Amino acid sequence: MGRVEQWLRAGLKRPLTLAAVIAVLAAGAWAISQPAIQLAASCAGGGYGGGGAGGYGAPTGTCGPYVPLPPTRVLDTRNGTGGVTGPVGPGQTISIQVAGTAGVPVSGASAVVLNVTVTDPSEPSYLTVYPEGTQLPLASDLNFTFGETVANLVEVQLGPSGGVSFFNQLGQIQVVADLEGYVSTATNGDAGLFTPVTPARLLDTRTGLGGTTGPVTPGQTIRVLVTGVGGIPSSGVGAVAFNLTATDTAGGSFITAYPDSEARPLASNLNFIGGETVANRVIVPVVDGYVDLYNDFTGSSAQLVLDVNGYFSSSSATSSSGSDFNSQSPQRIVDTRAGSGEGYAGQRLGPGGVLTIQVAGFGGVPSMTSSSPPAAVVLNVTVTDTSEASYLTVWPSNVAQPGTSDINFGVGQTVPNLVVVGLSPTGEVSFYNQLGNVDIVVDVEGWYS
Repeated sequence: MGRVEQWLRAGLKRPLTLAAVIAVLAAGAWAISQPAIQLAASCAGGGYGGGGAGGYGAPTGTCGPYVPLPPTRVLDTRNGTGGVTGPVGPGQTISIQVAGTAGVPVSGASAVVLNVTVTDPSEPSYLTVYPEGTQLPLASDLNFTFGETVANLVEVQLGPSGGVSFFNQLGQIQVVADLEGYVSTATNGDAGLFTPVTPARLLDTRTGLGGTTGPVTPGQTIRVLVTGVGGIPSSGVGAVAFNLTATDTAGGSFITAYPDSEARPLASNLNFIGGETVANRVIVPVVDGYVDLYNDFTGSSAQLVLDVNGYFSSSSATSSSGSDFNSQSPQRIVDTRAGSGEGYAGQRLGPGGVLTIQVAGFGGVPSMTSSSPPAAVVLNVTVTDTSEASYLTVWPSNVAQPGTSDINFGVGQTVPNLVVVGLSPTGEVSFYNQLGNVDIVVDVEGWYS
């Protein structure tokens, strides 16, 4: 990316000292971008299988249906869960074995979905999550400042031995990861296939939409109907993908999303402090058409907003026109900051601004004229250089802009969020910024076809 990783994704709230600049350079942030490893996907017509050790890192077998799992903590550096104890230092990479853990098979999985949380950071920095045993990509998954607790959903390809790596740029951080599911390399009938929908709001506790009115209080669990509404079918749904936002927050806490009527897991999806508006993507199994949302800490409350954007078919689906997930190492396709050297450089979004980008045919995503054209993409979208508090909406460019949001941010913040969005027939998506000026950075993590 150059420019000292654009001053740590431009997430700093104060100038870097000379010592910090030297530390960044020493850690290699000035390195020229190298092409990410591209593994060919061969899902069309049921071409699964995968060779190589355990089926990982193979020319085939890098795509398939999604298998949702009950959320399970697989990494917590605060207590040694996952085999790493203690904070991750500057320029340090840690790795965990995921294959063979918490319901992921020893072989036959190509990628996993993790909710990754950074806490107790000693400096502004960023975290990159990528396949173990591969080159560190030019991409970021979480951006944070001193003392923040930040979470983001990550869909990451497994490395050659079934592991995932985490790289921290500066300072000391604790890292927590909750496993949400995996992408299988085996056929599973019509189960696990993804169908995008035009983003639709299903819950807003500020207005009573979705059946709950008023803030969610400490220790309270609410049920949210997610089938038969917002373009989601009433049956044959195994899991849903949605953007969850906490706003009008009082005190600090976290929200856990989990399948209705099942035991609440030791996991979190969204962390917030008082007065903050923050969002995170969630992929969670559905039981009897509902998902549950739980608020934890005493003295905290939050208004919750849920915007659904797609679903995964279940084993009870009689047929599905959904798509398999194709995994890859992250690739950057957009960076609107002037002089970034990436796509759409200099096209900063102003108030009410809309930027439409071509995704199909770029960053490893096939073109719309390929034998297996993409139906949707998984993007890590980061906003930075923000001049006012605002929000960003992402949607397929061929439909009307929905009344939903994907990222909420304040002045001077750098905020990422995973976005799962359908593509227009020409392979495009659009981005809308409500207020002020903002730059956006887009990294492709995979696609559905």
